[in-house]
Amino acid sequence: MRQLPLLRAVAVLAVLGCAAKAKGDGSTRPYKVGVVDRGAVRVTVEETGVVEPERQIVVKSPISGVVEQLVAREGDRVQPGELLARIVPDIAQANAFAQLRSDIAAAAIARENAKQEFERAQALLKIGGVTQSDFAQRRVAYDQAENQYRTARDQLRLVQLSGVTAADSAQWARITAPTAGVVIRRGVEEGETVVGGTSAFGGGTELFTIADLSSLRVKAAINEVDIGKVSVGEPVALSVDAFPGDTARGVVRLVPPAARLQDRVRVFDVEIRVTENRSILRPGMTANVSISGPVRHEVVRVPVEAVVLVEGKPVVYRIGTGEPQKTPVQLGLSDLSYVEITSGVKLGDSIALEDPIAALERARNPARRR
Repeated sequence: MRQLPLLRAVAVLAVLGCAAKAKGDGSTRPYKVGVVDRGAVRVTVEETGVVEPERQIVVKSPISGVVEQLVAREGDRVQPGELLARIVPDIAQANAFAQLRSDIAAAAIARENAKQEFERAQALLKIGGVTQSDFAQRRVAYDQAENQYRTARDQLRLVQLSGVTAADSAQWARITAPTAGVVIRRGVEEGETVVGGTSAFGGGTELFTIADLSSLRVKAAINEVDIGKVSVGEPVALSVDAFPGDTARGVVRLVPPAARLQDRVRVFDVEIRVTENRSILRPGMTANVSISGPVRHEVVRVPVEAVVLVEGKPVVYRIGTGEPQKTPVQLGLSDLSYVEITSGVKLGDSIALEDPIAALERARNPARRR
């Protein structure tokens, strides 16, 4: 009983041979016949990716408080230093700012008093009114007062650099654009409470995201089985569903050295720099990526459907005057249409474009054609 499959295969091939002999042109065969030819094999890797700006900056508030005013919105083009929003500090930080102003005022008074005492001691020293030791003490006191005043002013300068402004009893933080670009996201509305970016909890509230849209990239997750076909510098065609008739152009900029796991599949996040027609792309869009891989010209090739895996090894079925001959082959590059054959067949050989045994089974059992 174990020999039945083998006998059955032999019988099928015999029937195929008889059918071929019945008509010399082979038109009775229940499968298509191709030929081994010479031509080009162009490798193309197709995937989808996400459009991203090359450079984008997230703007956070330097203090915790409430959004008092929002000046910018999505789509606005901003310049460095341009006002984006104003934040009113919460009670704790307002008290800290008030204490800082008080410290500066106290340090200024102490500095002025120490200065006057030092200048008086200078005058008295000339006429012998104070000893050298008293003069030295007043000079040290003046230097200490000067240092305390500078320290308080430096603290105020740091606060001012963070955008906090104090006018009379009112306080607020001026949120300005750190760079030129387009606001692609606004994360808050007026009246919302925000957390300072220096806070350890949550890292602070994201107020705005500013991007440079003049330089875009696409990140495509390429399956590990295809990553060997992708190299830095290869041209890429990019298309999006929003503009079906237009194509942007790019070039592979980075093939990462390590893969990551995505849906139980190992993928490589290949970066593509957009070089032409970037106007059809927007950050966050899904782009259809077609990477043009290596090309080999004038190679021996067969249609991809002619290659059949038997016990994990590639074979083709050569068509001659008798039965189709199962022929092991060595494969080279492959594209969507052709496979390069490095050994096993020669130019001009006729080959079956599918497994002839399976084709005859479908011909004999029409119900199994599905």
